[in-house]
Amino acid sequence: MRCETIREALSARIDGEQEPIAAGSADRHLDACADCRSWYRHAESLHQTMTATPAPPVPDLTADILRQLPPNLPLSSVP
Repeated sequence: MRCETIREALSARIDGEQEPIAAGSADRHLDACADCRSWYRHAESLHQTMTATPAPPVPDLTADILRQLPPNLPLSSVP
């Protein structure tokens, strides 16, 4: 099986999605392919870093945005 197909399946696995191939196929390929093992370790590490790192605080700009609306804006125009 091609590495591209395996990596697509592993990416789905990391994201908790349905793998497009049987999990056993991907696992057998990982046992035999050092490049895909390395890719998978890196992808798992990146995923963990991205999901474990909290987003920085963002200021609440609601009041500033609302102040900039035209004063006679019909309410039906506001979502």
